[in-house]
Amino acid sequence: MANTRVSMVSLWLILNVILTLFPYLANASSCKANGLESPEVNPSGTHAILTVNDFARGGDGGGPSECDGKFHPLPERVVALSTGWYSKGARCGRKIKIKARNGRSTVAKVVDECDSAHGCGKSRACRTNVVDASKTVWKDLGLNVDDGEVPVIWTMA
Repeated sequence: MANTRVSMVSLWLILNVILTLFPYLANASSCKANGLESPEVNPSGTHAILTVNDFARGGDGGGPSECDGKFHPLPERVVALSTGWYSKGARCGRKIKIKARNGRSTVAKVVDECDSAHGCGKSRACRTNVVDASKTVWKDLGLNVDDGEVPVIWTMA
């Protein structure tokens, strides 16, 4: 009877651990696998989600930009691209044109990666279809930063 009770308790503990950890393990593997798979860049316009970021020292972007190791305070027009679009830095320093649904557009410089390969579980995890832009970009597009996320189309400028 004692062996049966120990076995049942052990089984219950093992199942609890598996059921508790499974969602985190499953999410981590899918996030890492999908992180580099941004939608294909379309030369005539790539659909994306515009998010807002503060690239200045002490801003919500964290450390200095990946491309140049610098901070970029306002009013600079700068963006970070999802990992796949960032393409290991191939777009660093290049300009992209961003067009909002309201018809307005602006040009911004790529200075950083919005890490979608290693962000699982973090509050700033980046999806694979994001253009993370400074507030100046949002202002140029006539958008309200309080909206948080807005669909846009971007091209290389």
